[in-house]
Amino acid sequence: MYKPQRVHPLGILFFTARSVYSMGQALLPLLLLAIAQPAIRKWIIVAIPLLLVLFIIYGVFYWLRYVFYVSGQELRVEYGVMVRKKRYIPFERIQTVQITAGVLQRLFGLVKVQVETAGGGKEAEFVLAALPRKTALELQNILQAGGKPLEAAPAEVDPIEYKLSIRSLLLLASTSNGIGVAISALLVILSQLDDFLPQLNVWVKIGTYAEHLAAAKVSLIILAVFILILLAWLLSLVGTIIRFSGFQLRREGDSIKINRGLFEKQQLSIPLKRIQAVKVVEGLLRQPLGMVSVQVVSISNTGVKGEGNVLFPLLPKAALPEFLEKIAPEFSVPLAFEKLPRRAKRRYLLINTIPALIIAILCSVFLPWGYVAFILPLLGAWLGSRQYHDAGYQVEDNTLLLRSRVLGRVTMIVPRRRIQSLHVSRNPFQIRSGLSNLKVAIASSNIAATAHLKGMEKEKSNDIINGFMIQHE
Repeated sequence: MYKPQRVHPLGILFFTARSVYSMGQALLPLLLLAIAQPAIRKWIIVAIPLLLVLFIIYGVFYWLRYVFYVSGQELRVEYGVMVRKKRYIPFERIQTVQITAGVLQRLFGLVKVQVETAGGGKEAEFVLAALPRKTALELQNILQAGGKPLEAAPAEVDPIEYKLSIRSLLLLASTSNGIGVAISALLVILSQLDDFLPQLNVWVKIGTYAEHLAAAKVSLIILAVFILILLAWLLSLVGTIIRFSGFQLRREGDSIKINRGLFEKQQLSIPLKRIQAVKVVEGLLRQPLGMVSVQVVSISNTGVKGEGNVLFPLLPKAALPEFLEKIAPEFSVPLAFEKLPRRAKRRYLLINTIPALIIAILCSVFLPWGYVAFILPLLGAWLGSRQYHDAGYQVEDNTLLLRSRVLGRVTMIVPRRRIQSLHVSRNPFQIRSGLSNLKVAIASSNIAATAHLKGMEKEKSNDIINGFMIQHE
């Protein structure tokens, strides 16, 4: 581990695939235009195999010159074919180490190692595409121990373990909020079909069908929407099962290890000291069932895609206090909240009802069945009322709690020492009403690691900020 070493030769395949993918992304528009020209198309058929051979040769040289090792308090990697590059990563910048194993890697007994750092950007700072599992675990232990192998836990101390049962997995998948993502994926697939199979005229047919649908009966429109939502729900169901199958959480000493995945086995290790905040999410479908999802905010790129930040995907709300006490005691506080003043309710109602009313009026004017859209202002008023009643805040044992709702209800638990900054804002209407908005920034490389609460008493928000400033003097 302390001498330069290469990844497994299977890494040649991953290096080659990455090069082809990067080049394909850059040249895809030109390639599509060239394929449309019969005179150029035959040359492309000849050129593609030659290009693949060149990419494979480049991958072999890249693999030969790609080495990594540990030196002092740094993880070092050297790579490059034409230009030799070196990258040094100090141990103190390393936040999490993630180990994954895709189908191909599992066939050879290999894993992929991703090292996340503070402010590393959208991608992992350091990736080893093909390592033997034993070597990967040894590297993980060294990085987390700051250069020394981790000492084994005492035999009499049993690790704390939580598993996601099959019943909970099915409930998680069936109540997933990934329908919007699935619909977007369907639209992307349709757009690609139109590019590669222009003779199908996908968008023309969709437009023609939409015109017929707009003039059809309301029952047919409802049926079409129902079919689209059902298909998106099924895609979301399958995707959730693939991602969270076999989910297992273990706390070993001062680290949390998470294993999950059906086809790509993932192992994520998060030191407790790197957790900046805990987020408790109650979705629209899960809240009536008394179920919550527990997420974390950490100083890494782990949660950028919304998956790696999941501490436990589905948990009975009644079991949440015990879960936090065992897994992350620093965030185990009573979830009691102070409500917003009644004069803040008007803002929540108007912000949801007015846009819905405008949409309903436009639909009633331009669509023969548009009067149905007047249900939207009613739904907007209901959502605004729920957002107001669910919003709240509390300072408990040097911990700030904020609760709010967009669609699902979200509770953010942030210890004061984890808060990066606090910001209070007031618009002209709030100045007259003595209200304010509180924004909390949490230490994370994810720009979205903030919490908001709108409509607080001005004095309360000032008290929170003053208390925070006194705490850090």
